[in-house]
Amino acid sequence: MGKSMKLTAYGVLILLLSPTYAAELSPFSRAQRIGVVVSKMRLPPTLRKDLVSGLTNRILVKIDLVQNDRSLSRQVVEMTIRYDLWEETFGVDTRIDNDVVSVKTYRELEEVISALSNLKLPASFVPPLGAPRSQLMFTAEILFNPVDKERMDEIRKWVAENSAPALPDPTAVRPGLSSNSRASESRALFNKIFEQYAAGASVAAAWRDSGSSKRFHLNELSADSSP
Repeated sequence: MGKSMKLTAYGVLILLLSPTYAAELSPFSRAQRIGVVVSKMRLPPTLRKDLVSGLTNRILVKIDLVQNDRSLSRQVVEMTIRYDLWEETFGVDTRIDNDVVSVKTYRELEEVISALSNLKLPASFVPPLGAPRSQLMFTAEILFNPVDKERMDEIRKWVAENSAPALPDPTAVRPGLSSNSRASESRALFNKIFEQYAAGASVAAAWRDSGSSKRFHLNELSADSSP
């Protein structure tokens, strides 16, 4: 495997141990559309360091408008954050279903963190027929720097090639602890990663969050009049 495929035990451990917490979703109405604010999402502990690394960071938010436990519509929000090492500014582009909806520049790291901590998405959901009487809710899945299925397939191949059973290691400090047993543990570790793909997921992430709003009726929503 080439240089692009370098995995460490620490990196795998982070992928497995990253928790899922409940972000808070607050719907609002504007111009006969429904929007949502995502707040209190659990941010990765390495986020501040990642944002100033010079590498592009991506945040993927899958938002579903749900009625009677059935998704009526889904929007995929992708935020791309780039740090300009020369200007020392952060460029944040936001797309919804591949359409650009916002392009902003921040000068301070804490401004970016604040924006992510109280993420207001445009009012672009169309209410369903009979909406005033319908009980609705929003759900969200949030992935930080997601890895797509193609990349994960490469990792799966790497695991298969590097976790084959081997003869016992005669130099092992502990008698009975062999390369074979370590390979089995490694294989079990990676199987946990791939479980989400077996369930049909197309992306995975080292750090993720999820959340939902309270159930609501359209006429209960506060109207947003901000520009």
